[in-house]
Amino acid sequence: MEQKDKYLIAVAVVICIIICCLSPYIASGDPDGLEKSAEDAGLKEDYSVEEIKGIPESTFPDYAFANDPENQPLQIVALLIGVIITLVVGYGVAAVVRRRN
Repeated sequence: MEQKDKYLIAVAVVICIIICCLSPYIASGDPDGLEKSAEDAGLKEDYSVEEIKGIPESTFPDYAFANDPENQPLQIVALLIGVIITLVVGYGVAAVVRRRN
């Protein structure tokens, strides 16, 4: 691996860490995406456990932590762990592909 590539990877990792540390503070409190699509489709949000058999109740309902400043360090740690796992898996896949070629 060339030195230029190592610098690029190091800069990318630093950018990922910066985004992880800042995202809990700048993320929207009213996100779109899946929630908006479900509302547009007319799906009701409050399902009782009896209505959906075999599916356990979610640890983080609505895909979010409570909007509480005390949870922000936990969110940062969760984001960093996710980034680390993603980078390790990506590196592993790249190493396997490189060996096969």
